[in-house]
Amino acid sequence: MVSIIDLRNRGVKAIEKEIEENGIATLSYRGEPKYVVLEIGEYEKLRKLELMLAYQQAIEKVRKGKFEIVEDREGLEKYLKRLEEVIEEK
Repeated sequence: MVSIIDLRNRGVKAIEKEIEENGIATLSYRGEPKYVVLEIGEYEKLRKLELMLAYQQAIEKVRKGKFEIVEDREGLEKYLKRLEEVIEEK
């Protein structure tokens, strides 16, 4: 773990050393983990996995018939508003 103070004093070298040793760098603030730094390749792999999971979940919902057909702009706007509300709740 790299403290914010160590980051301020040693800069990117502190992050590079942590990634070299652990694969990721966890940055702490006041002794508590606050941020995670990944090499871009690792981030891209993680993002790809997230997108694949979301795609698989969407396909499963379609297979189970859990989807809506939106036929006009008004219906789409209502659907998007409900979606925003769900996202805000999380």
